Amino acid sequence: MTAQSSEGQPTTANLGGGFVYLRRVDGAAAVIASVMADTGAVGIMSTADVDARDDGALRDWLKWWAFPDHVRVRRVNQVHGATVVDAASYNGTAPDADGIWTRSPADVLIVRAADCAPVWIVDPRMKTVALVHAGWRGVVAGVIEHAVDALVRLGGAAPDLHVSVGPHIATCCFEVGPEVASRFADDPGAVRPASELTVDRVRPDGVSLDLSAAIAHRSLISGVRLENVALATACTRCRADILHSFRRNGRGGPLMAAVGAVLA
Repeated sequence: MTAQSSEGQPTTANLGGGFVYLRRVDGAAAVIASVMADTGAVGIMSTADVDARDDGALRDWLKWWAFPDHVRVRRVNQVHGATVVDAASYNGTAPDADGIWTRSPADVLIVRAADCAPVWIVDPRMKTVALVHAGWRGVVAGVIEHAVDALVRLGGAAPDLHVSVGPHIATCCFEVGPEVASRFADDPGAVRPASELTVDRVRPDGVSLDLSAAIAHRSLISGVRLENVALATACTRCRADILHSFRRNGRGGPLMAAVGAVLA
């Protein structure tokens, strides 16, 4: 539900899990991870107003949200795998990976998504943040576990970590076949009955997949505490007014950018 603004007031919408859509009075819009407010890191996401495939448009959007030109933008060449890299290893070419971490306030981490889940993992004590691109393939490959392990190897403890899962395709719209569903058999609540789908089904043997349930489970088995896992509930495919969606717009369609940074 979106709150309509009166003249001179921002527009907001609750996206669940401590994520809020905000359109400022000057027209700039973003999804804010307010759930991360006390973690020592910031999480923000572009909206349907911006196609983050365009690096120039992304840079302009970052400026609207007070990220200066001199910040070091660190991104990865997303391959739906489990590799998580150190932002300090960036050499001008985006590495093949689906997660990236930093402890430097000079780094701005970027992943792009349009149905896959952006996941921020923060260690408030060690002042470290990882940002992960988590589609179903990456989750199956273990990208969440690899990201948690990366922060633990830096001296952190898994129970101290905070996991925030941003808007992504939800059970109402995420139809998968049995060949995909079987990969989530050990993730409680991840495979849902086809009756939960509200979109027209593509295949008679299709079922619904709850990607956030799988991400939450992978976080918990990695040692993260349940109370430290926050899950956005907004569906990217349903919210055409504010979010991009691969399943709605098709291959080559616009993308959103998820951004993570450590506060100085």
